[in-house]
Amino acid sequence: MTRKRITLQLSVQQAGRLRALIRRHRKAETQFVNELVEERAAALTERVHTPPWERDVTRLRRQARMEAAEVRPVRWPALDVLMGRALQERLQLPDLAGPWLPLTPGELTRLSLSGRWPACLSGCEHGTAERAFTLDEDLVLQLRTAAWRISEPVLKEMEEKHLIGPQRDLSEEAQAERERLAALLYPSSRIAREAVEDHWPVPQDEQVTGAGVGEDM
Repeated sequence: MTRKRITLQLSVQQAGRLRALIRRHRKAETQFVNELVEERAAALTERVHTPPWERDVTRLRRQARMEAAEVRPVRWPALDVLMGRALQERLQLPDLAGPWLPLTPGELTRLSLSGRWPACLSGCEHGTAERAFTLDEDLVLQLRTAAWRISEPVLKEMEEKHLIGPQRDLSEEAQAERERLAALLYPSSRIAREAVEDHWPVPQDEQVTGAGVGEDM
């Protein structure tokens, strides 16, 4: 299946937790390899730290790394995989599931400028952090379609009230109205933040250790 790169605005806290998760995954995989090598090296007959022993340990370590790579998708999945699963769960809920009319070419063009939408920072009271993910192209289209269709009436109202784009001379009343309407928007990043917060899957390795991301969230 074709994959597509998409940049999403997560909360600062979420971005930090995902970085910590990757560090835990790397540490767990390294420990997995080291324990395999240590266990199997104990059965070697060559004298320790001799050239034959070193060659055998190198072979064991290469084999352990191959075994780690085989179980990595289940025990330590990449963030792209986990984000894809979380988004699929979020997009199945009734408010986002549709069915939605397919996006027109013109709407797809406007979506390419979605960064110009008024900011919707629900869940980002302490700031945002950009994170790029490579996801299935169909999932990205599903995400963007839901985001656009839900936000479409609000965007239309904002356009009619001339509240989109640089607005340096807005009255206080207009600014308040712009902020009120912006809070109703549902861009892709808002959906992603909700997916991370409420639907993030716990990898098999963390189900065993009880150290899943959800506990930190």
